[in-house]
Amino acid sequence: MNISKLINDIIDEDGLHQLALPYKEPLEVVVQNSIARSVRTFSQFKRQKKEGFYLVEQLKAPTEIEKCRHIYLIPPELTTTTVIDAYGMCETDQAADSRVNMNTFTVGTPFVGFGAYYPQDILNAQMIGTAINKFSGVTSRLPTVEYKGYNKIQLHDFPRNACLHLIVECEHDESCESIPDSMREAFKELAMYDLETQLYNDLKNNKNVGSGYQQNQIVIEDWSGSKAKKENLLKEWTGTYHCDDTDGIMFF
Repeated sequence: MNISKLINDIIDEDGLHQLALPYKEPLEVVVQNSIARSVRTFSQFKRQKKEGFYLVEQLKAPTEIEKCRHIYLIPPELTTTTVIDAYGMCETDQAADSRVNMNTFTVGTPFVGFGAYYPQDILNAQMIGTAINKFSGVTSRLPTVEYKGYNKIQLHDFPRNACLHLIVECEHDESCESIPDSMREAFKELAMYDLETQLYNDLKNNKNVGSGYQQNQIVIEDWSGSKAKKENLLKEWTGTYHCDDTDGIMFF
């Protein structure tokens, strides 16, 4: 999304070109500073995703103690904006083989034998399956990534020669370039409410503001309800934003 066009659209729709607002900065700067606040709010509902592939043995740890606990720093190219969450997966052939072996022993074993459908037989078969897993060096725990905050992750059950596919969810860039054009109108609505709320708070006690044509008293009552409109918009987003997360959808 192009921030210059967005700023111009907001200024035009609010009719700000005709007002001599009491700010030292140019009007475009005032609007851009307000948009930066909107970006942080918008990112809580639609996060920017960055990803990369890294060898675990090449990741950097903050301290030696944390390295022993498998806690590592997220690579800097993924932390150019504030990180909200991070997750990942193991991309080695060994991990894939482990998943196949795990399924073979823990799922297939309980249904072997004539009495496999009786509770005690199922329990015995599960115990045998667990023993086979331990004997074969196969663990039922898959490699996982835990975000620890402060741009740090902890790897659980990762092989030493693992390749980490890391996905980071973070705030959008203040330039708005990372916000898709398909979400432009939704973001513009939020940005206008933020700007109008700021203008109302700054000008509600300053009635004499000049215009390009004459000194007059502006009517800012139209902006007085922008805070409530923003709250209603965020309430609506809170109830629907999770619908865009296809990873959480289950099919039966």
